[in-house]
Amino acid sequence: VDDSFEAWERHADWWQEEFTDGVDAEYEEQILPLAVDLLAGCRRVLDIGAGEGQVARRLAACVGEVVGAEPAGAQIGEAARRGGGPVWARAAAAHLPFRGDSFDGAVACLVFEHITEVDEAIREVARVLRPGGRFALFLNHPLLQTP
Repeated sequence: VDDSFEAWERHADWWQEEFTDGVDAEYEEQILPLAVDLLAGCRRVLDIGAGEGQVARRLAACVGEVVGAEPAGAQIGEAARRGGGPVWARAAAAHLPFRGDSFDGAVACLVFEHITEVDEAIREVARVLRPGGRFALFLNHPLLQTP
């Protein structure tokens, strides 16, 4: 993992306090249930840009094995501390350290708008998904972005 994730390292504590585990009602009420619904029935799911693991923990309670991939070490450390079932890997979306065809589901929740190597990341998701696998991709609508 390269130094381009330094900002995420510096601000991990702030992110964890302001945006996770019940702080954002819309996330809890709308996004998490939709992710669970879209990936229901999957046996092995990859959470790309897992952060401190909020999505991965919710999925782990509803699907088979969940692996959370996150490039920021501070986020992975917090994810491991919070537990909840997923396995954690320090990895960037554009360079996933998994064999091809190793997941039947993947999720990236409000992550791809922060990725600079989008084409590479999409190729990596396609590579690690089994044929017929599902990719639940959640993006912020531009209307909700600050200028």
